[in-house]
Amino acid sequence: MDYKDKQASSPGSVIAVPTAHPPGSGRLVVMSNRAPIRVVRESGRQRIEPTVGGVGTTFLRLLEHQGGLWIAWSGTQKKTPGRLLMPPDADPARFQIVFCPLDERDVSHYYYGMCNRGLWPLMHFMTANCHFSALHWRYYETVNRKFAALAAAESTDNDVIWVQDFHLALVPRMLREQRARAPVGLFWHVPFPPEQIFRVFPWRAELLEGMLGADLIGFHTRSYVVQFLNCCERILGLRVDRTRSEIATYRGPVRVGVFPLGIPADYFANLAATPRVKERTERIRRALRTPHVVLGVDRLDYTKGILERLQGFERFLETNPAYHRKVTLVLIAVPSRTKVADYAALKRELDELVGRIIGHFSSEGWVPIRYLYTQFGAEDLVAYYQAADVALLTPLRDGMNLVAKEYIAAHLGEDGALILSEFAGAAEELTQALLVNPYDIDAIAARIKQALAMAPNERAARMRAMRTHVHRNNLEHWSELFLSALLPERNPAAEASAGY
Repeated sequence: MDYKDKQASSPGSVIAVPTAHPPGSGRLVVMSNRAPIRVVRESGRQRIEPTVGGVGTTFLRLLEHQGGLWIAWSGTQKKTPGRLLMPPDADPARFQIVFCPLDERDVSHYYYGMCNRGLWPLMHFMTANCHFSALHWRYYETVNRKFAALAAAESTDNDVIWVQDFHLALVPRMLREQRARAPVGLFWHVPFPPEQIFRVFPWRAELLEGMLGADLIGFHTRSYVVQFLNCCERILGLRVDRTRSEIATYRGPVRVGVFPLGIPADYFANLAATPRVKERTERIRRALRTPHVVLGVDRLDYTKGILERLQGFERFLETNPAYHRKVTLVLIAVPSRTKVADYAALKRELDELVGRIIGHFSSEGWVPIRYLYTQFGAEDLVAYYQAADVALLTPLRDGMNLVAKEYIAAHLGEDGALILSEFAGAAEELTQALLVNPYDIDAIAARIKQALAMAPNERAARMRAMRTHVHRNNLEHWSELFLSALLPERNPAAEASAGY
């Protein structure tokens, strides 16, 4: 089996993380909806490929370093091995992946139904996109119970169990029924909405109670922590200690903390410095044939503000004719959830808007937008980061936005600029970015002009400050901080550093 890590968010070196379990025994058990790899069969041979996503790669490297177990869905209903030794070419293997089997109805109702059409828009404050169904909820409960039962069967009370994201929100409490003493952590990778929005969810109490089975719940920002505490207090009627960020439950206090997710910054910087990427960067600049390059990179998702970004760029072109034939917007849209109707409708609307702008402004061989609807590998994506003078990232709501951090790490020169939505979690960290309200297309246009006209010394100072932060608060720091807080006896200072 081949194991080739070619994805954009894949660190190139082993994460140095301290032991993640009580002294003497136990393993780290990671649980997520999707596995970090997929099994591909071609011509009778089996090949293992990494899946897309920085978070998956985080735990892939973490478990490669210290061993342990990963429990996840394989991402397909096709027959896959129940268990894989990883890495497949290592002797001995460092850890195992155990797949939780899901059938077609599970995937339809739990994943595409409750997760993608219910919880995803709810967590991003977009109630107009929410579709709630009692059938979907029943399958969500069923799948969460499958995951919890598998984790209980595969673990002991000495293991440390780290549950990832909203797909498995009920697992912590379900797991307590069989693993009462095991340390359980839950990290929430998306935003958490205010109480007034969360209240529209028909199973709001059940979801909160499921999450509160964990000993420690982590969020990206302080505002998400506050909103979660408010929900527990006002919906469940629980006592909340806001000084310590603790929630009193029947089995004791549940701690809540701020853990901003980082990226493997050294990996991006090192990749950007390779001759192959430098050569690719030069080819991109020559092909675009304009002095200025603005870049947007996102999954094709209605939460990412892609339409608003294009409208802002259109307004910039309308109000700044001097920049015609001097600037190109490269829009990279990664296909996502193509089976969900809302995403198919977004794709049609995006295609029409791109066509309108190109048709209106193109002249003398200049095309103002290069629209790339595809998945990029690491080298190509980093080359675009290097080639871009400005990164334009305008999510309407985002848990963190790792693309912003990737751009800063990969754009090695000090001549870059970042325009970032004030509603991205990263905006609380990257204070030297040009923050913008993504709903205000005139403000987006003004920020584009400001970024392009910025003095070199200001541009350099902003990039240096953001790069220092991204390297300091990297992926390794994040994982170590959370695990130390989950097991505070290992690091007494962890609670303070986690923002309690």
